[in-house]
Amino acid sequence: MSFAKNDRRRFEPGRARFVLPRFASSPMVRLFVFALAALLGAVYGLVRHYRTPMPPMLVPVTPPPAATYDADAGEMPVPEMYLQGEGGT
Repeated sequence: MSFAKNDRRRFEPGRARFVLPRFASSPMVRLFVFALAALLGAVYGLVRHYRTPMPPMLVPVTPPPAATYDADAGEMPVPEMYLQGEGGT
């Protein structure tokens, strides 16, 4: 069987079109570029935080106190002595 001993490659890879120089692809250069990007991002964040005016805070409006009973419906208010004594919590 002649095809079983065929050692040649199926295709010959071509030369890459763009090849980085050896120095630019080193891990140390990539680490330096990443650290520089992180430093620039931190400086940008701090400058933006201290230079940008903050929006005014929203203050919730407290509604006026509502009656706890409806006098028009014939209800009576709970006596305060009941709330202070044994019946209340």
